[in-house]
Amino acid sequence: MSSAPASRSTDAPLPSRVDRRSAFALLYVAVVLCVLEYGFLPFRVEARLQGLPYGALPAPSLQAGVTWAAVTSLLFLVVPLGIVLFAHREAPASIGWRSRGFLRHLGVYLVLFLAMVPAVLFAASRKDFSATYPFVPAARSDLQTFLIWEACYLAQFWALEAFFRGYLLFTLERVVGRLAVFVMVVPYCMIHFHKPMLEALGAVAAGVILGLLALRYRSWYGGAVLHSLVAVTMDALAVHSAGLF
Repeated sequence: MSSAPASRSTDAPLPSRVDRRSAFALLYVAVVLCVLEYGFLPFRVEARLQGLPYGALPAPSLQAGVTWAAVTSLLFLVVPLGIVLFAHREAPASIGWRSRGFLRHLGVYLVLFLAMVPAVLFAASRKDFSATYPFVPAARSDLQTFLIWEACYLAQFWALEAFFRGYLLFTLERVVGRLAVFVMVVPYCMIHFHKPMLEALGAVAAGVILGLLALRYRSWYGGAVLHSLVAVTMDALAVHSAGLF
């Protein structure tokens, strides 16, 4: 009499109990997404500054944009780093704050940027993108405003990479291995829901690629450089078409 077929094995079996650190990270990202969505998107900040009712969609001022970037950097970079340092008592390198090998791997990200240039040029030619970027409309007509906004905009991109390809990814990797990349992509895609649809879909592919590279190189720094290059290029094309330079 033959025995019943053995259950199919996996490289990373599910844990028998909830990993508290991973559970906290997932709950944290859920709460932060709610806080940013309902409280600190640039147009929501601007509505409060103008005393407008909730649900109004005014064009964000520089003050509103800077406030959004500051809160994003606090929640996605400063707080998670503090959790790792003081609650977990681990070095920042455990969540991808690692510069070793950065220059050696930088070429990979620069090649990816060059590969993305045609898509960026195509996107910049679309009305939905030109109407979206820069987030602060005043940056399209004033160079000083543009430079201040870009500095804040890039800071929040480094915060995003520190969180999604850093804290969240490496925290989940301890439990589910590379599956962490695909778990991380879900909330990462969600933060793009107020942007053009093509960009939100592109965020899925970009999130997977940058996540896999972050795990391979044990660092999110390269992804931050790539993200920054794409963002600045997009904004520069938008303000160029508006006649700023």
